[in-house]
Amino acid sequence: MEHAIKTILIYFKFLLKELISPLNYFMAFLIGVVINYFQGIGIFSSLVPFIVPIIVQSISKASVKFGNRNLDLLVRLPMEKKDPAFVINTSGEVVASEGKTKDFFVKNKVTNFQDIFENQQVKVIKNLITESCSTSVHTTEEWYSPRIEKWYSINMKSDEFSNNVLVWLDDISLRKKLDERLSKIRNFSTQMMLSIDEQLKSTDSYDRLAQFVLDQGYKGIFITNKEKNGNLKGFVYSLINGQISKSGDIVIPKDSEAPIWKSRHSLGIVTDSINNYTDLDVFYQNNRFDTRVLKFLDFKIENFINYHEEDISVITFNKQSEITQHDLILMEGIVNSAFTINYLVNIINNCK
Repeated sequence: MEHAIKTILIYFKFLLKELISPLNYFMAFLIGVVINYFQGIGIFSSLVPFIVPIIVQSISKASVKFGNRNLDLLVRLPMEKKDPAFVINTSGEVVASEGKTKDFFVKNKVTNFQDIFENQQVKVIKNLITESCSTSVHTTEEWYSPRIEKWYSINMKSDEFSNNVLVWLDDISLRKKLDERLSKIRNFSTQMMLSIDEQLKSTDSYDRLAQFVLDQGYKGIFITNKEKNGNLKGFVYSLINGQISKSGDIVIPKDSEAPIWKSRHSLGIVTDSINNYTDLDVFYQNNRFDTRVLKFLDFKIENFINYHEEDISVITFNKQSEITQHDLILMEGIVNSAFTINYLVNIINNCK
């Protein structure tokens, strides 16, 4: 019953909107004049030909719009879409854009498809448009936009009636950045594997790992091994004036509440940030950092990521930008690489 009442009220909103529409009154006036004229009476002799069209138009239009209200909402979706969706002609000129896309184009002074992808040759752009016009299947490419400083997946589909092309772009910058960083992790792991004999002599694999992580935009990292007595023992690394600095041995007891233990307690990757709290004190109360770690880092900790793999536990501090899901994926890859390298080193040492 309540749903039916709400539905009726929605319909009356559409009807009221049509009843106050100036266009409906204008059309009703024209219809009334024509009807009275052809009946051979004075133009304004009867009000019925004026009133009836207003009622009929309002009810019919309101009924159609009410019935199509969800489809209309769906049609408006591209206007609300954050990534651009627009129409171009065969010359690449933007012929239609609305909502956020239109605002986006005005802000970035985009009037042509070529304006977005200035790094692509005109010939390549024209070929892409031509290819889209010659097939009913939508075309997809991945290009970088220097003007907007983002990577986009370009989707194109031609309209056989207008000979124009519908274009919608998907921002894939984060995915590209993740691919790049994962590639760096793979290269790092490969280099570590190839230099394993050197590491057996120098035992600096964690130093190299720390340097690699700090190069990815973190200010500090704590790398530990789990000892037989259950405690965590390791070193803290930080960047000081662009140079890496390493602490002495720091042991974190197994009954400690330090965040380095959180991944083991939750059996997964853990992250936290001061942005989740009202102030820094509350953040520190919920994350009881070891005083020796705080003293060595000598900076205010604002966020961290903690992960472990078997005996290795790693916690990174203060990523320069907001922590994303991609950062968590990368951290898992980094720690897994560290575990693999450490595992191989131990096997080789035990075989000697």
